[in-house]
Amino acid sequence: MKITAILENSKLEKSLISKHGLSLYIEIEETNIIFDLGPDNSYIKNAHSLGIDLNNADTIIISHGHSDHIGGLNHLNEVNKHGSIFLSSNSFEPHWLKIGPYYHNVGANNTLPQVFISRMKFVYADMEITKGIHIIHLQPTSEYTKNLFKGDKKELDDFNHEIVLVVENKKGLVIFSGCSHHGIVNIAKTVLTKFPNKNIHAIIGGFHLIGIPIINTIGKTKEEVISIGNVLNTMPINLIYSCHCTGTSGYKILKSVLKEKLHSFKTGEIIVI
Repeated sequence: MKITAILENSKLEKSLISKHGLSLYIEIEETNIIFDLGPDNSYIKNAHSLGIDLNNADTIIISHGHSDHIGGLNHLNEVNKHGSIFLSSNSFEPHWLKIGPYYHNVGANNTLPQVFISRMKFVYADMEITKGIHIIHLQPTSEYTKNLFKGDKKELDDFNHEIVLVVENKKGLVIFSGCSHHGIVNIAKTVLTKFPNKNIHAIIGGFHLIGIPIINTIGKTKEEVISIGNVLNTMPINLIYSCHCTGTSGYKILKSVLKEKLHSFKTGEIIVI
C-alpha cells in the first residue's frame, strides 16, 4: 500500500500547494483511492506536479461534508469521470463554522448530487467496498465542537456525516480519518470493536485538535491532548501519521507523549506499508 499526501496544511516542497484541507492518494494492489478532495482544485495541481494521474482512481471517498474535504468535488470531473464516489448520506446538509457572532458556511455545494448522480454512492451503514477495504459510518456523537453547527436551524453538529476508511493489511488495520470529529480515541475503539482480534498498524489523518483554523489556535487544553496521547499509547496501535486539523500546537503536545509512534504527514510525502 502506497499513500501520498496530495494536499495538506503544510508541504515538503515550495513548488507544491498547501492549504487548510486534506486529500490523499492511496494505491492498494489493483485499487486506487482518492480520500478527500480538499477545498478546491489544489489537489489536482499537486497530483500533476507529483506525477499522479487521478484518472487511474476507481474510488473516491469523502470523509465528511465540510468544505475543506468536499470542496474539491466541484473539480473532480476535470480529472476523473468514472470513479465511484462514496460519502455519507448526510454530507449535503448545511454546515457552519461560528467565529464570534458570525456563522460561516463550510458546507458542500448541494447541487453536486445531481452532477454526479450516476456514480455517487451514499453510505448509510458500514460496508465493504471490495475485499479488505471497508467504510465505517460513524454514529452521531455527543463529542460536540462548540463552534461547528449543522442544518438550517444551526444546531450543534453531531457529525452524523463522518465516515472512516479501514483497510485490512498483513501488518494490521490501516485507518484513514479525515478530521476525527468523533475523537480519534473513540474512532480507534470503534474500529477495534468491529474487527475483533485485530491490531491497528497505522492511523492516518487529522485529529481536530485545532480551534480556529485561520489563526491555528488549539481547541483543547494541554491536559486533554496529553490524555488523548496517553490513551492511544495503551491501545494496539503501531504507527500514527497526523496532519491537517491536528494543528501544530496539538501535534507538538501529542509528540511529547507518543514520541516515535507519531509522525507528521505533509503535502508531497509518501508512506509505504
